[in-house]
Amino acid sequence: MDGYRNGLSLWLFFFLQSFIQGLTTRYPEIYEEPSGDISQYQINFGTKWRGYASVATIAEDNLLMFDKVLSKPLEECLLFLCYKADKAMVEQLQHKEMMNKHKVK
Repeated sequence: MDGYRNGLSLWLFFFLQSFIQGLTTRYPEIYEEPSGDISQYQINFGTKWRGYASVATIAEDNLLMFDKVLSKPLEECLLFLCYKADKAMVEQLQHKEMMNKHKVK
């Protein structure tokens, strides 16, 4: 029985090592240190996470709300994202205008 248990333990050890190695390969963002130019990461971020970021935005970055968001009609979600983008642009322009007014004085 001990030989079986030792064999199972060894198998489990190698299985877990292989499983963890697979995770580090599939999720390098979590397990590897970033290297390279930060601007390249910024450029790649939008391309890489475009669809996921849309769901995360609507779900307010709450993973538990993702299923609820994904059950909504696509057009409803896209309309909401357009609203958020326009609202952010108006706020940014208002802020810029206020800053320009304070510079003149």
